Amino acid sequence: MLATNPRRTRRRTVGARAADAVVLGLVAYIPFFLSSPGKLSSDTEQNLYLDPGRLLARAPYLWDPHIGAGTVPHQQIGYLYPMGPYYWLMDRIGVPDWIAQRFWLGTISLAAVLGARWLFLMLGTKRLGAFVGALVYLLTSYQLAFTARISVLLLPWAALPWLIGLTMRAVRRGGWRDPAIFALIVVTVGSVNASSLLLVGVGPIVWLMFECTRGRDAARAAGAAAARIAAVSAGVSLWWIVGLWLQGRYGLPVLDLTENLRTVAADSAPDDLLRGIGNWFFYGRDNVGFSLDQAAGYVSNRVVIIASVAVPMLGLAAAAALRWRHRAYFATLVVVGVVIGVGAWPYDNTSPYGAAWKYFANDTSAGLALRNTPRVVPLIVLGFAALLAAFVDALAVRRVLQVGAAMVLVGVLGVAFLPVWRHGYLSEATLRPEQIPSYWTDAIQALDDEGDDTRILEIPGSTFSAYLWGNTVEPVTPGLTDRPYVAREVLPHGSPPSVNLLDSLDRRIQ
Repeated sequence: MLATNPRRTRRRTVGARAADAVVLGLVAYIPFFLSSPGKLSSDTEQNLYLDPGRLLARAPYLWDPHIGAGTVPHQQIGYLYPMGPYYWLMDRIGVPDWIAQRFWLGTISLAAVLGARWLFLMLGTKRLGAFVGALVYLLTSYQLAFTARISVLLLPWAALPWLIGLTMRAVRRGGWRDPAIFALIVVTVGSVNASSLLLVGVGPIVWLMFECTRGRDAARAAGAAAARIAAVSAGVSLWWIVGLWLQGRYGLPVLDLTENLRTVAADSAPDDLLRGIGNWFFYGRDNVGFSLDQAAGYVSNRVVIIASVAVPMLGLAAAAALRWRHRAYFATLVVVGVVIGVGAWPYDNTSPYGAAWKYFANDTSAGLALRNTPRVVPLIVLGFAALLAAFVDALAVRRVLQVGAAMVLVGVLGVAFLPVWRHGYLSEATLRPEQIPSYWTDAIQALDDEGDDTRILEIPGSTFSAYLWGNTVEPVTPGLTDRPYVAREVLPHGSPPSVNLLDSLDRRIQ
C-alpha cells in the first residue's frame, strides 16, 4: 500500500474547498453585474443613493421635522446599521451607485450560499454534496420578490444557515463565543424589519427543541445556550428594538396602512411555498403587467414551472430515501415552514388553523406585524437544500452516479432560474438612471436658495413616484434637500390631521 501524506491531503482539501468558494462567489456576484448595468434599481430607500450622509444624520431621531409636516419615521432607525454605513462608505470613496448596489446584492447572496455550504460541511456532508446543496439555497425564487425593490428583507435569508449552525455549536461547545457571533448577525440583519428575523428564527428554535428530546443533559445544554443567545442578542439589539417600538407606538399605524392579511393570504398556497415563492409581492401587477419581470415565467412558462416544482419534489424523494441523522430536523423545517407560511390561505375558506391565524393576525398588533408569513420560506428552501446535499453525498460510494446526480440537480436549478437568465435579477419597472436629471436638481437648488422658513409642497401627489426619466417608487425631493417637504405618497407621513388635510388638498387638485 502507498502511504499518504496527511498534510498534503489536508492542503488539497483546503484548496478544493477554496476553489468551490470562488465558484460560488462568481455565481453570487456576476449575474447582478450583468443585470441592467449602469442603471440603478429603486431598492429599499432612495436616500441611500441620493445622500446616505443625510439619511444617517436623520436616522437616530424618532421625530423628523423635514417630512410630512413633521413625522415619527417608520423603521428609519434601522438604517444606522448596516445598510446606511455601507452606502455612506461607498459614496465617500467614489464608487458609482449602481456598482455599490450590485456589490450589496451580491454580498447578500454570497453570505447565503457560503453560510449554507458551511452548515452542510459542519454536519458532515462532503465537498460535492455541500456545493450542490449551497446552490439549491442560492438559486431560489424566494429572493426574486425582494431583490429589485426591498433587498434589506433578504438579510434574514442570508443569515439563516449561519444562525442554525451557531446554535448547534453553542449547544455542543457551551461558552459565550458562538452566542456572541449569533448576536452580531442578529443585529446586522434585523434592524430594519424585525418580523422577517423572527420568522427565520424559527429554524434555531426547532433545533433547540430537537436537542431537548435527546435527554436531560442535552436539554440542559440547549437551555443554557438559548439563554446566552437570547441575552446577548437582546442586549446588542436593544437600540433598534426600542426605536421600532417607539415608532410603532407614536407614529402612524403603518401596519393598518399597508397590505392586509387577505392580500398576503391570496398567494400563500402550499405548492408555491414549496417552490420558494408564495409571496404576494412577487405576484404584484397592474394594467401593464407584473411588477417584477421574472414573475411571468413562474406563472405561465411550463418548463420553468415544472423545473421549479421538480426541486422540492426531489427534496421530498431524498427525505424518503435518506438515512441521515439530521434528516428529521430538516424535514421538520420544511413542514413547519409550510404550515407557518400558508397562514390564512385560502382566506375565505380556511382550515381551523387558518381561522385561528386569521383571528390572531387581524385582531392583535403582534399578529398583524407577522402577517407576512411567506417570509418563513427560507426554512423550506434550507430544508430541501440540506436534504439534497445529504442525498448527493450518500451517493459517494459510486462516484459516477454521484456526479451524474449532482449534474442533473444543477441542470434543474438552472432551468428553474430561466427567468433570471433572461431578464436578470432586476426589473425594468423599478429602474432609473444613476444620475438625476439636471433640471430636477436645478429646481431643488432654486428651492433651497429661498431658505427653509416654509415647506416645499410637491403637487400633484403620486401613489408611487414614476418620473419620465425613471421609476424611483419613492419621491427623490426629500433626499436632495434639507428644506422641509410635504407631498401625498402611498405610505403617508405625519400626523392623522396633517395626512387628511394633505389628501383633501391633493385630491381636489387632481
